[in-house]
Amino acid sequence: MAINNTGSMTNRQLISYAFMEGPLAMAATPMALFIAPFYSRDMGLSLAAVGTILMLARLSDVLTDPIVGRLSDRTRTGYGRRKPWIFLGVPLTLLSMWMLFYPQGEVTNAYFALWLVLLWLGWTFIAIPYYAWGAEISPHYHERTRIASWRTSAGLIGTLIAILVPLLTGLWLGYGNAVPESLHVIAICATVGMVFAVPLMWSVPEGQPIESRQISMKEGFRVMWANGPFKRLMFGFMMAALGPAIGGPLYILFVIHVLEASVSSNVVLLVFYVANLMGVLLWNQVARRVGKRKAWLMGMTTAIIAQPGYWFLGPGDLYWMMGVFFLLGIGIGSFSALPAAMKADVVDLDRLRSGEDRTGLFFSIWSLANKFVIAFAAGFVLNLLAFFDFDASGTNGADQIMALRVIFVFLPVVFYAIGFAVMWNYPISEERHKRMIGLLERRSERKARAAAAA
Repeated sequence: MAINNTGSMTNRQLISYAFMEGPLAMAATPMALFIAPFYSRDMGLSLAAVGTILMLARLSDVLTDPIVGRLSDRTRTGYGRRKPWIFLGVPLTLLSMWMLFYPQGEVTNAYFALWLVLLWLGWTFIAIPYYAWGAEISPHYHERTRIASWRTSAGLIGTLIAILVPLLTGLWLGYGNAVPESLHVIAICATVGMVFAVPLMWSVPEGQPIESRQISMKEGFRVMWANGPFKRLMFGFMMAALGPAIGGPLYILFVIHVLEASVSSNVVLLVFYVANLMGVLLWNQVARRVGKRKAWLMGMTTAIIAQPGYWFLGPGDLYWMMGVFFLLGIGIGSFSALPAAMKADVVDLDRLRSGEDRTGLFFSIWSLANKFVIAFAAGFVLNLLAFFDFDASGTNGADQIMALRVIFVFLPVVFYAIGFAVMWNYPISEERHKRMIGLLERRSERKARAAAAA
């Protein structure tokens, strides 16, 4: 099943490639929404300790992400260079996920930290080669947006499954409403999903690797740092992504302590993720008309307008939250697919300047940035709440509730605004990208003629 000669994938190929993002998202959803309150409220660890461990557990990725990215760039097997790494990562990810979501034995800070580190290591083995592979499937500006949008949509469907299935099992079987039960059900769903994803993924061709000159990793980082559009894109993405990353670990606390509602009311989350999926499809179409940068800026503007709506919510307003969730979900849909498509474009600029194909290395640095965002957000906001003497498992006074409200509502707006400002002058348009691809193609043709003459 080869990619057709226009550089476009068939819908069948897109589904087979994108499917893996579904179970990855199923496992990621509790990490963003439930893991912090689960270990602080249900497992008895302190809020500050949970936040600090979530942040520090990512330190190992500073070494592993670039190494895996570099090695996957240079791997040559009969099965491809990306697929073997994904195959290695699946069992480690599943084992670590089960130990975190369904803890065995005494749960201590060390237990939590160990399985977090191993989870992110398995995640590195899967995600970096997987996303690098997606960037290499097609060189075309809009086709990359299509690939990223399908993959992101698969991830959002996985997220919806992770939220909806525990609600349904709770309704039908009486098991799934409480957070520990939800985590158990999600672990089952993610395991089944990955078992199906591997053979589907295996049927999609990777394409031929680009043979290029070899430079050291140190030199590679130097050239990468000189890539201004990559730095701007990465920093803009980090700032924008901090908004939802801050809201994730605080959502349950906001529902319980501000809205005074039950955690089982997470059905409201379905509104957000359905809107998120709609947003991915919407901004994909908008990007085809106005370009990726402008579409992303429009999405960030939507999020900036929607986020302050939380401020007007109080006890009993859980379902009024749906309106805010819907608009915010539409806006944040632009954060998912568009930056992923744009980073493939900046890798082309690096290939043009350096003469080397380092897609995996670029995506490893991007992965580090994304993991830093999630870790910093959880560590920072949970420790900030702890500074105001907020008690996740007990009662809180007016000052503690106000601290939660201000942090949850307004801190994301600050980061959305910074991300908007950073991306305002992002330089790679569709026209510039076409020129880059033309130069790369002419260089490749010259090399082919020289090789034939030799």
